[in-house]
Amino acid sequence: MNINTSYTVGASNNQNRIDYKGQSAIKSTNEVMTESDRRMKILDEKYQKINEQNKRFENPHGHIHDKYRNPRSPYFRSDLTKVEREAAYTMEIGWANSGKGGQYDFNDAIFRNEKRYDPTQESVEKKIFNRQKVNEQLQDLFSKNGITIPENTNLTFTIDPNHFKLVVGGSTDETLTKQIEDLLNTSNNTRELFFHIMKSRSEDSTQFTPDSLAKFHLVNQIKTVTGYNLKDLSIVNGQFVTDKGTNIFDIYKEELLKNPYTVENARIAASHYGAQLFNLAKNGFDSIPDLVLSIGYQNGSLHDIGQKENYGVKKTID
Repeated sequence: MNINTSYTVGASNNQNRIDYKGQSAIKSTNEVMTESDRRMKILDEKYQKINEQNKRFENPHGHIHDKYRNPRSPYFRSDLTKVEREAAYTMEIGWANSGKGGQYDFNDAIFRNEKRYDPTQESVEKKIFNRQKVNEQLQDLFSKNGITIPENTNLTFTIDPNHFKLVVGGSTDETLTKQIEDLLNTSNNTRELFFHIMKSRSEDSTQFTPDSLAKFHLVNQIKTVTGYNLKDLSIVNGQFVTDKGTNIFDIYKEELLKNPYTVENARIAASHYGAQLFNLAKNGFDSIPDLVLSIGYQNGSLHDIGQKENYGVKKTID
């Protein structure tokens, strides 16, 4: 798969116009029909029909057992391999129990003559597809707002994770730098670009450490649930507190219990993030470095930094 595509940032005579109306937002995740999606659709269509056939038997579960695990049964599927029988058994039992798909086994006989499914390859393809889409979204933003980036200018976009503030490096043109920063630091553009960098990382990335990543998830979790940013709170007696002196952890637990979508797992979430919150308050917010992320931008394409894999426009996979 080759996406060696060329992109050009649109030019405009009015370099100082920043029009945020109607701008296209950056999306960290863009929908694409993956190989696993295709296979799940095929399995759903197949086993929905088989499930209806199984229902005609007095004991559907017993019938499924006979087909795949009872060699003495006249219904035994001797035409399938052992692996294929287990795959079919898993699918049919799942449908019999819930009336829908959910447990997918790609060892099913329907894929016998297809190339073996490689989830690692699919992950790379999704990253390439999302990079292509984000490149297009950035191009559209720059073009609509009259921003022209000179050819071969190697910019760096660096994002602070606490307030999702983006800073542009790599250019001495202060006007251009300010235009880009003003444009990207609007709406959720910088936040989406931050998550795009996260989703594009490789295992060897030097930008991510377990501690910084855990800190980011903690800060993001507290902010999502309570609306408070830990970086902006004071630490009093080993606790993050609001300007009214309220322990943020108490607010967090209360909000979890009030939300019908989080109440069921409130205890688990409180236990997990509570321990991290206590340690961060004890040692200080800056005791763990922030997950500050950077990504390069040149000639219409983003380029990954600090890792061997680069999902820019010249990325090619077999």
